[in-house]
Amino acid sequence: MSDIFILTEETTEVDENSTTNGWKPGATSAPFAAPQNTATSRVRPKGPKAKKGRSSNADEPPYTPLPVEKPPKPLTPRQQEKADKAQLIKEREADAAAMRINGVDGDVEIPKKPWLTIFSGKRARQDEVAETLTDLAAMLEAGDSELASVAELAKVYANYDIGQAYERVAMLLDRGVTLSAAMADQTDSFPPVVRELIGASQMPKDLHRNLKQAATIILLNDNIKSKIRNSLFQPGFMMFFLALFIIMAVQFLLPMTVSMFSGIGAEVPPLTKVIIVIGGALKWVLIVGVVLLALWMMAWKLFLKRNEKVAGRVDEFALKAPLIGEIMRMSVAARFCDVLAACLAVGMSELEALETAARACGNRALADWVTEHVGRQRFGVVEFGDVSKTELLPWNFRNRIASTASLTRRIEILRDLAKTFHDKSNDRLNRFAERIGPITTGVVVITIVIVVLLIAFPLITFVPTLLHSLGG
Repeated sequence: MSDIFILTEETTEVDENSTTNGWKPGATSAPFAAPQNTATSRVRPKGPKAKKGRSSNADEPPYTPLPVEKPPKPLTPRQQEKADKAQLIKEREADAAAMRINGVDGDVEIPKKPWLTIFSGKRARQDEVAETLTDLAAMLEAGDSELASVAELAKVYANYDIGQAYERVAMLLDRGVTLSAAMADQTDSFPPVVRELIGASQMPKDLHRNLKQAATIILLNDNIKSKIRNSLFQPGFMMFFLALFIIMAVQFLLPMTVSMFSGIGAEVPPLTKVIIVIGGALKWVLIVGVVLLALWMMAWKLFLKRNEKVAGRVDEFALKAPLIGEIMRMSVAARFCDVLAACLAVGMSELEALETAARACGNRALADWVTEHVGRQRFGVVEFGDVSKTELLPWNFRNRIASTASLTRRIEILRDLAKTFHDKSNDRLNRFAERIGPITTGVVVITIVIVVLLIAFPLITFVPTLLHSLGG
């Protein structure tokens, strides 16, 4: 007899509502599996909790997506008409500029360039202008076209005047104007060193290098100007309050002493009268001086800086002025050497390189001297090294530039001189910042002491007069 055990249907009947842990027909577990705890079997598996107020969706990404850009706000008909009119003006100005740069055939009159470019937006700082040049060089090195690179810069800096300048350059490029000519036409936005270095580029590689070099020169020049402004801020602030103190003292304190003498019926001493007259004259001298300074600055901004003779005299004085003259001379010489070396390195002739460096140096007096030298060298009267025979350039420039006739060695010498002059300019600037503070403080203290003594003297003379009137 076999030991086979057979289960029949009757033996497997189980109540579905029973709490027994036995095996049920159709269950996935084995018939002799271990008993399960019903309490734990009802616990849900742990997982990431859904945030409150937010329905859990399996299609949602496990990260925060980027915000969706809002579509531009539609313009009203009046705003659209104004925008179309402004764009039409830009197109006409670009057409006129392209005709002026490229020239036209026939009897077509070429429109003149406006003497003042008006822009709406923020004025870019010099470091931001240098940043755009570096970005332009990087995009061109990456293989982007000139039009695409300039258009991208115009879009990024649309709220700045430099962005509007790049927009005009892009429109000129679209009309067949070269990049160097288009940027050279933006005289109100790009410094001369930028326009000249770009114009000196012969190959795309030269253009990329010169763009970066122009950005570096702009940053160095802006750094010097910023340090000079910061050094003069505190002295200027002190001088302003000194002038204000003098005007208030003359306007209110001195008349009080006169009224004190009049109140007791005494005669004002002659010396007090002289002090009051001097104080009244000094007040008007200060007021007239401030007005004249404001008018000069306004006239310089509007038209005087475009006058070659006036600008040349001002630039010559800047190179010879006390305290800051040596700083400016070294800075101008460094910029002149930088541009001259870059022009010689791209294969320009000596005369062309000198003319380009003269226009880019940023000083009219030095530019006039170099132009005169080029005229003499063109007729063989002088040599290249004779350009250094002027007090406008440092003495060591003369010795170094005449030491060799090799072009490669001359370029190396010019670059070394540029670095040397930059370092000297910074050293002199640091010494200027250290000296200007004590000098200004001393002048202010001495002036305040003199003014206080002038005011105190009538008060001192009033006391004996008062005692004499009371005793009488």
